[in-house]
Amino acid sequence: MSPPVYCPRCGSVLDSKFDGGRERPACVADGCGFLHFGESSIGCGGVVIRDGKALLIQRGLNPGRGNWQIPGGYVEADEAIPHAAEREVREEAGIVATVREVIGFRHSASTPERPVANLYVVFRLEWMSGEPRADGVESLDAGFFTMPELEEKMGMQAMSLWAIKLALAAEDSGGFVSHQDSFELRPGWSVFGVLPRGV
Repeated sequence: MSPPVYCPRCGSVLDSKFDGGRERPACVADGCGFLHFGESSIGCGGVVIRDGKALLIQRGLNPGRGNWQIPGGYVEADEAIPHAAEREVREEAGIVATVREVIGFRHSASTPERPVANLYVVFRLEWMSGEPRADGVESLDAGFFTMPELEEKMGMQAMSLWAIKLALAAEDSGGFVSHQDSFELRPGWSVFGVLPRGV
């Protein structure tokens, strides 16, 4: 994916500007100031544990159709990441669950083969209601599985296995929790951090 030619804010033809240690596509139109920092996307996944079993879906789409993983997908540009994780769990597995904490994330830098950087945030969610069911498009099957069952599954995604192990450990030690009420946030912002001791 090549950089944009026109400014997405004002429509002017982009020029180049040295900023942040490198040349970047930039708008030099009066009062605009747009800088292009590259293409990126955000994804999220949700680990739901119920009665010691982890929720998995069997992928219905390529790449990896037929493989087993935690529910997840892309975050919409106008969507808070925690809401996206809850939505993906509900859409792909039929489970209503609430985000409790961030347990990890994966970043993949852009490459010539995939020129979009991606950040994938993994949440631990608490099961609220529903029984696993596939949507028939993004997921072919869904269910709760014990650790020995999921370790034996053919096509088990390594990152999902990693995330489930982190979520099980986080039940005792905790991860990054929401601090939405700690201070006044800008609209659309979500913040997560370590819970202070004694709270």
